[in-house]
Parts: sequence; C-alpha cells; structure tokens
Amino acid sequence: MTHSRRLDSQFSTRAWAGLLSAVLHLGLVLLILLSGGRRDGISDDDTPVTRIVYMDSVAATPREGIESILRNLAVPRPMPPDQPDLRDIEPPMLSPAEFDSSRDDPEDSPPADVEAPGETSSIESPTTYLMPQAEASALLQRVERLAAELVKAPRARSAWQQDGRQYDAELVLQPATDGVEPDRVIAQISAEDQGRQLRTRIMLKRLPFSHYAQLIDRWDPAVQLHDDEIVGRMHINSRFNLLHDSQARPTFLGRVTTAAGGFNMRSEGRSPKSEVFREGIVTRAGRISLSGQGNSFEQARHGANVRMHELTDDTAITFFPDGGYAGRDRRSGSSLFSEQSTGQSVYFVAARGATVYVQGVVSGRYLVYAPQRIVVEGNLVYANDPRHDPDSDDYLGLVSDRDIVVASPRVTGPGDLHIHAALFAKHRVIVTDIDHSDSATLEIFGSLAAGSLTASEPRYATKIEYDWRFERRRPPGFPSTDRFAAEDWDGRWSEAADRSEFASF
Repeated sequence: MTHSRRLDSQFSTRAWAGLLSAVLHLGLVLLILLSGGRRDGISDDDTPVTRIVYMDSVAATPREGIESILRNLAVPRPMPPDQPDLRDIEPPMLSPAEFDSSRDDPEDSPPADVEAPGETSSIESPTTYLMPQAEASALLQRVERLAAELVKAPRARSAWQQDGRQYDAELVLQPATDGVEPDRVIAQISAEDQGRQLRTRIMLKRLPFSHYAQLIDRWDPAVQLHDDEIVGRMHINSRFNLLHDSQARPTFLGRVTTAAGGFNMRSEGRSPKSEVFREGIVTRAGRISLSGQGNSFEQARHGANVRMHELTDDTAITFFPDGGYAGRDRRSGSSLFSEQSTGQSVYFVAARGATVYVQGVVSGRYLVYAPQRIVVEGNLVYANDPRHDPDSDDYLGLVSDRDIVVASPRVTGPGDLHIHAALFAKHRVIVTDIDHSDSATLEIFGSLAAGSLTASEPRYATKIEYDWRFERRRPPGFPSTDRFAAEDWDGRWSEAADRSEFASF
C-alpha cells in the first residue's frame, strides 16, 4: 500500500507539470500569432496590390533596350570624321521596341556621381525615378505618334489611361526658323501613381529625309543590289533584290529596315546574311511615306539670311571653291547670274518645266529645287570635305518632285563620279547609259531618298556613305518625313509635391 501511494503522488506531480508546460506553450503560440502573424503590412482581410518598383540607374543593372538608347539621346557624341559610328542611335524612324541596343558604350553611361532617390545634396532637386523599359517604350511610341499630328496644329493636348494610370500630355511645335535645324516638339507628360504626382519632359525632332543614307519607296523588280556598298541607315518600303556572285556582293554597313515581310536574295555560292547585313536587317518595320513635308524652302523665301534665285528656264549652275557660283541659260549660253559668297543660305527654285544642271565645288549652304528634273553633269563635291574637316559648313541639297539624273559619260567624262549632297527624287534617280564599257564607281556622300532607282551597272558600282552631320542639321530647306523621334530625354519621372508644380507652356 505504501509503495502504491508513492506512485500516485509521482504521477500527480508529473501530470501537473505536463499541464503547466502545455499551457505555457499554448500561450507562446498565441503570443507569436498575435504579434507576428501579419505579413509585411498585409492582414487577412487586405487585398494584395501590385506596385510599380522604380530603380535608379545607379543601382540598376544595365539592361539592353530603351534605357541605353535614352542615355545616347541625352548625351550626343560627335562622330569622328574618319571613323563614323554606325549604331542606330535614334528611334526615330522605328518603334522603340526595334532599337538596336546591342552596343552599349561606356562613354554613354550615367556619371558615377548621380544621386539615387533618397540621397541628399546641397542643391535640392525633385526625386526622380527611372522608368521600367516597357513603360518608357510605350510612352515614347505614343508621344511620337502625337507629335506627328502637330503638322495640323501648333499645339495639342491628350489624355489616356494605361495600366490603371492616368496620363496627360501637352505638346507644342517649334518650327525650324533657319531651314537647317529640324522642326522640334516639346512634350510635357504628367501622371499620378499611388498619390504621387509625376512628370517628364521629352524633346523630339522631326526626321528629315536626309536622316537615312538611302530610303527607297518602290524597289524596281528588274534591279538588283550587287556591287553596292551603303554606309549608314537604309530603309525600303517594299521587297528588294540582292545578287551575290563570284564578282561582287552588296554590303550594308548600317542598319537595314524594310516595310515588307522579306527580300529576294540570289546567291551563287555561300553567302551568309551576316556578311551582307553587317548591322542586321529588320522586316515589317513600317512604311515611311515620301510625301512627308512639302517644299519647306517656301517658308524660307522671305527669311533675312536667305538668297533666292527664281529659275524660269533651263539653267546650268556651276559652283566654285571660293563660295561663288554662276548660272547660265542652258539653251542660249548667256549668263544669268554670277555671285560671290555672302554667307547666306542660297536657294535655286526652278519653275515648272525647267531643268536644272549642276556641277562644281560647293562652298556654303545651298538647295537646288526643280519640279521636273535635276541633271548632274560632273563631280559635285564639297570644298571642305566633312570627313577630313569636321567643322565644314558646306551643305548641298538636290530636291526634285520627279527625277534626278546622272548625265551620260559624254558629259560627265570617264571614271568615277563623286556627288556630295543630300538627294531627294520623289519619282526616280536615273543613271543613263548603264551599258557603258568603262566601269567605275558612283560615290554619293550624304544621303539618297527616292521613289525608285534605275540600275547603274555595269557603268557604275555604287557607294553611298552617310554624312553624319545630318544627325544634327540638314541642307537648307531639305524636306522632312512625317516622323518624330526623341532627341533629348532621360527616361525618368520627376516627383512633384502637387499638380500645381507642373509648369504649363
């Protein structure tokens, strides 16, 4: 009996100890649940919300895409005259999703001392946020489309919703005043996100046709690119033909885009596309209309720093290295004008039915316009070649509503023909007597935009090299496309205290 009571006592003690331990553990669990059961501010009855996370470019990992493009736009770099940079820097004529950003350059990276959001400095500035790539790309595409509408009015407003955010934009057109600078648009965009008032400002420029080394609207199905070299951007609105054989192959040292779904290539032997399209090719890139802007030199007719020559009959113009030029009646041979350099932009405007013939050494800024035809009769080169003199201020534009023609070998003479100019022929660029036995090279330094082209071989192999000064300026009065592209934008939102801080134009 005594032994039996001792066991009961021990059992009772252990039972009470176990019960006490269970109570303590239960209390600890309740304490944890009450104090730590919430997950980062989201309670059981909260609705999860996806928030936009902004990354400062200093902390963000560099990514391919629009961010690198925007850095390039914000910090333009001069193009070395002897080694042009062939990257397609401006989105210009293409959608931002098609930008080629495979060549980030350390020179274009943001400076190391840029402050991240939250840091302070001696100078107060609004908090800024780097836009995610998809948001920046979509915003830029929309603003570029809105800018194209400003040809109808100098000012526009627009509002839209996207991804649950309200956007408001105000755009103002700044037309070119000197015929050399491009038209520009200032776009101010505001948005509200989670109670924050955001804003950004984009400067866009209108792309002249001289933005492309070569732009063709309708490719002649009887013509093939063969012994051709094009240095710079090339765009074609239709399918085009390539021929690679044992004698030659075409080479494109800039980005090639086409509005068509593909192209036709005939190759005799192995010819990888990478050897032809050194900077790649993009299909279905969208059309670029040759209608674009009308004769913009009409706006400059009454300008203070413009010299205008009205040509009523067929006229032959010769340019001289000292900046002078002379014109004579093509039929009678009589002198029409002889001028010395004045530093003004000079426009030669032909009447309907009149043909203009050109040759010589160009010193100064000139535009030659003819509704019907312009004929190149000999070398037409700059006195100061920009490839050797980056400060050259020599510009020439040849603009025809119909054709630009290269005269026969009897006129131009044998051997290579050099043309330093931006060419625009709404109908066709024509090389005559292509079956001439003495083969040579037609070298165009500048740009060429045309409705179509004739063949040039065997008379000429062709080389077109882009004049990189056309990134910033154009020959006076040279026509423009209906497209705009960002010229200056850092791809950031700035936060304002309230909507009253948004400046209005």
